[in-house]
Amino acid sequence: MRRVSPSPSPARGPAVFAAAFVVLLPALFPGMFSPLGHAFPSLFSEWNAPKPMHPSLLNEALQWAVPAEQRRELWSSLPYQGWKPCLKSSISHALPLEPSGYIQVFLDGGLNQQRMGICDAVAVAKILNATLVIPHLEVNPVWKDSSSFEEIFDVDHFINSLKDDVSIIKVLPKEFSWSTREYYGTGIRSTRIKTAPLHASANWYLENVSPILQSYGIAAIAPFSHRLAFDDLPADLQRLRCKVNFQALVFRPHIISLGETLVKRLRSPVPGHSDEYIRQVVEQSTNEDGKYAVLHLRFDKDMVAHSSCGFGGGRAEKLALAKYRTLPIDPRRDWAVTGSPRLRQQNSTLSCFSQGIWWGSQDL
Repeated sequence: MRRVSPSPSPARGPAVFAAAFVVLLPALFPGMFSPLGHAFPSLFSEWNAPKPMHPSLLNEALQWAVPAEQRRELWSSLPYQGWKPCLKSSISHALPLEPSGYIQVFLDGGLNQQRMGICDAVAVAKILNATLVIPHLEVNPVWKDSSSFEEIFDVDHFINSLKDDVSIIKVLPKEFSWSTREYYGTGIRSTRIKTAPLHASANWYLENVSPILQSYGIAAIAPFSHRLAFDDLPADLQRLRCKVNFQALVFRPHIISLGETLVKRLRSPVPGHSDEYIRQVVEQSTNEDGKYAVLHLRFDKDMVAHSSCGFGGGRAEKLALAKYRTLPIDPRRDWAVTGSPRLRQQNSTLSCFSQGIWWGSQDL
């Protein structure tokens, strides 16, 4: 008995044509679909991606001839503006024989924010006549960097540089060994100060932290980023901050060595590691060696999302970045990342070529 085969679909040809038209429709009419990319980033992420601008910007920068006088002005030393060192204190304060207690701070943020926090911590210890415990650096949530103070800075140099200003210890005495980051993370503790306002005054610390020191002998302040004012502080406290930043905080020898290696290679780039055409254009515009520019573009979500680049994360990465691009832009955040409002980072990067600036790179 013969089996009857199903008859072929008469609409196969038109169906294929209609499917191809639907696929090509966003490319033919991108303006019609771009609003959907913002409304539904998970479904329309590809149409929400920024268009690459690097080739056109690079070509424009390379063709822009900068007058020699402008280049000389760019690299000339700044005229004297009256700045002078402010590290030397005008008043000598002896350390108290009996400090009021111990101060701990837990610093989050990036290394620059933590460095500022260290300067503030020394000043707060001075205000309270307290002994400062070497600050605890929190694990950075972006970089997952667990480096401690001791792994980044020269601790002995830090303590010795400030020995005439503030008492500093590496670890707490045994009777206060319970005061750890883990201890404060598991409950409400009487010795923790978590209400310090942004840019708090010296009086605020005297009124709110001194009683804790008198009662318990120790106070832990967290969060502590930007928790000390810059205005209306005694000049000696400002000088102490300055001393911490420019004299007391010194990187470990291996970090200094790495930095010197980077600078040396920036001043003398190895030929063959960059595009030859760009090198020829730059060499034609300047014959001076040893000059270089360093740009900190901040590898953060906002930078990555608007960079027009892929970073190997596949479809999941594209969806995540597409969703991030739909979020409202915080003007303060945009300023922090780009250096000026809405200034695209590729603009600032490629403009260096037009100024006769060249940098090379190679593996360390």
